[in-house]
Amino acid sequence: MVTDPHAALRGLLTGRLRGHERRLRRFTESDWRRYADLLAGALLVAVPRRFVAGQDRAPVIRFVASVRERYDATRRDVDPVLAEALVWAALGERPPVPDDAAAIVARTVLLLGLLEDEGLTDSERDGILPAAAHAADDSAPGADRQQAAATDQR
Repeated sequence: MVTDPHAALRGLLTGRLRGHERRLRRFTESDWRRYADLLAGALLVAVPRRFVAGQDRAPVIRFVASVRERYDATRRDVDPVLAEALVWAALGERPPVPDDAAAIVARTVLLLGLLEDEGLTDSERDGILPAAAHAADDSAPGADRQQAAATDQR
C-alpha cells in the first residue's frame, strides 16, 4: 500500500529517501499516528546501541550537534534541546516527548545519524523495523513504551 507507514519507515531505514518522502506526502491522519509510533520505536531501538543510561551528557550533546550539522542545513528545523530530550527519553532518563511535527523531524534526523554512524549492514537495518514495530505495539502510552523498549535493549 502506498501510504503504509511500515513501508515509509523501511524507506528511511534503507536510505531510499525519495520513496520515503513520497509516501509521507500521501499519509492520512491515522498513517501519521502509526508512523510517529514506529519512528519512536525505531529510536528506542537505535539509541541504546550508542548510548547508555546514566552516561555523561557530553557525548549526547556532541551527537545532536553532529546530526544537526549533517541533516539540518538551516539549523532551525531541529531544536537541540528537543533532540537531546528524545535521546534521554529513549534511555528512560526523561519523560517521553509528545508526538508533534517537531518531534517527528527530530526523531528522523536522530535516527538517520544513528544509522549512518553505526555503519549497519543491510540485514541489521532490516532488523530495526520489526523491533521498532514491536516497541511501538508493546506499549500503550508513551512512558510504558519507552521504558519497555529501553529495558529490552539492555
